Amino acid sequence: MIKPTKLQETELQELKDFQTQSETLIAQLGQLGFKKLQLEREEQFLKQQYTQIISSEAELSKRLKETYGDISIDLKTGEITYS
Repeated sequence: MIKPTKLQETELQELKDFQTQSETLIAQLGQLGFKKLQLEREEQFLKQQYTQIISSEAELSKRLKETYGDISIDLKTGEITYS
C-alpha cells in the first residue's frame, strides 16, 4: 500500500479554516481581556468618586448640624424643619 505524501485539498482547507478560527478566537479573547481591564479601571474610578461624595456629604451634614442643630431640610425649597 502506497502512503499518501500530500493531504487532499479539502482536508488542507479544513485545517486552514480551523487555524483561522483559532486565531480569530484568540484575538477576540485578547480584546475581551483588554475591555475587562478598562471596565475594572472605570469601576475603581467610580468607586473612588462615590467614596468622595459620601465623605463630602458627611462633612456638609456635620457643618449643617453644628450651625442649625437637628433639622430636616426640604431640598426643593431649602426650608428647615427643626426636630
